[in-house]
Amino acid sequence: MGDRRFGIVLFVALLIAGAAAYGVSSMLRQAQAEALVPTLPVVVAAQDISDGQLVDIADVTVVELPVAAVPPGSFRVADSVVGRVTRLPIFTGETFLPGRLAPVGTGAGLEVKITPGKRAMAIRIDDVAGVSGLIQPNSRVDVLVTINDESAGQTQRAKLFMSNMRVLSVGSQVERGPDGRPMNATTAALEVTPVESEQLAIAANQGKIQLVLRGYGDPDTVETEGATVRGMLGSAPAPVVRTEPVRAAPRTSTPTPTPVTAAPVPAPEPKKADSAVIQVYRRSAVTQQQVQRKDSTPPDTLSR
Repeated sequence: MGDRRFGIVLFVALLIAGAAAYGVSSMLRQAQAEALVPTLPVVVAAQDISDGQLVDIADVTVVELPVAAVPPGSFRVADSVVGRVTRLPIFTGETFLPGRLAPVGTGAGLEVKITPGKRAMAIRIDDVAGVSGLIQPNSRVDVLVTINDESAGQTQRAKLFMSNMRVLSVGSQVERGPDGRPMNATTAALEVTPVESEQLAIAANQGKIQLVLRGYGDPDTVETEGATVRGMLGSAPAPVVRTEPVRAAPRTSTPTPTPVTAAPVPAPEPKKADSAVIQVYRRSAVTQQQVQRKDSTPPDTLSR
């Protein structure tokens, strides 16, 4: 009897455990199903691809992305992009989009990099003018020309006449020097408008072209007056003379007259006496007697 009860209890326990396990498993499967996000295959770059390059099968890979994260127009099959030319650089993990690829049948070359409405124009530069090789495709440069200014008597003038120009490519070509020997000449292809191409042709034929590398993300247009040798050296500044400040005399209602110093008047000579008095001693008596000078004038004559 006891064994029968034990068997019934064990069976009921196993039944309850199985039901619980089934419920938990059902709940887990439902949670996993709800957690699953629908995905789509997308073609992305397996490595960095430069602009103007032909896409090879080794350059692409296919990954699964959530439907919400799939860019519009992206490709699903690798064969859709293999054999096409890139118009823009594509970096590892980026999605292939129609705007980044040239039309079907376009060959690899410089023409796929040119913005619609613009042109590519090559100019010759030297290694120093090319900032010692620091100018690379897609760099931004200013164009500097050094030319003889006819209006200023053939004076050399340097002028920045183009700003923020895009470099499409930098390469070298073999040219003949003055002695007939071959030499390497560095060239740069700039993206210009038709009007800018005309100006650049005049500058290249009449003067010397140099490229000035701009900083990254600097879109400002530069306007300069140009530089000449005279303007660069300038003239010597005039010497600065330091003087003591002059104090102004106080203003009065009536101007003060300048004192006049009279010439010294000589003192009059003392007047000589007309007569002289002498003392006469006679024994014990003393008398005085007046004697008239010979050159004196008698008083009666003066009074007449």
